[in-house]
Amino acid sequence: MLKIVPGDAALVFSDPGSSTLLISDLHLGLEKELAKKGFRLPAYSVRMVERVKRIAERYGTKRLAVLGDVKHTVGKVEDIDWGVVPWFFDTMLDLFEAVEVVPGNHDGNIKTVLPPRVTLHPSQGAVLGKGRTRIGVAHGHAWPSEEAIKTRNLVIGHSHFTYEMRDPLGTRTRESVWVTAGYDVAELMEGAGYSSKAKGKGKLTVMPPFNRLVGGQPINRSRSFQFGPVLSSRSVSLDEADIFLTDGTRVT
Repeated sequence: MLKIVPGDAALVFSDPGSSTLLISDLHLGLEKELAKKGFRLPAYSVRMVERVKRIAERYGTKRLAVLGDVKHTVGKVEDIDWGVVPWFFDTMLDLFEAVEVVPGNHDGNIKTVLPPRVTLHPSQGAVLGKGRTRIGVAHGHAWPSEEAIKTRNLVIGHSHFTYEMRDPLGTRTRESVWVTAGYDVAELMEGAGYSSKAKGKGKLTVMPPFNRLVGGQPINRSRSFQFGPVLSSRSVSLDEADIFLTDGTRVT
């Protein structure tokens, strides 16, 4: 069973005998880029650790799964990554019995800065749970694995979707949103290039970024759904998607 954490960009996956906290898009080290632009901020990673700890204590989760974009730098590992990434995950290993990472498009060479006890999955994702309660998890910048699609309950991040609102004075604001939509298993398999004969309908959940400082594209603008191979495929029923803010307010 998947449960959205009210007021936050996190999911709790409950499986018989275990529970896992899911978060995505940490973008650790983003403060360095913002500092170059003149924004002086305290270490935001500390705040994210505090949020993770509160959620873990509230729901009693024993495992953490991070669905990509652990670090903010793309490709190479920079100086800030050598400090903040090991520190963050050493702290997570003190909070959880197991910590897992599915790498995203920002996570080139991420293995070099992760503590050895962190499990690193392929970029195509992984399957959590057993039997009918299984879920597939991936970052979303690459096609999910065949096994992840077969779960018929797929969770990704990557898109950073927001919803743009305008007040009576014309001021525009953007807030992160959750997106859930149905997908056709056979069509998604075909799009990914798999020869599987699996059929049926599945549910796709697109997570907001856990790092609240990252930008995002407004989903209520033309063509903004076409982000990443899964959402750009013909297999996802976007016209019937549910979109709601992290506080639970439905916007479609």
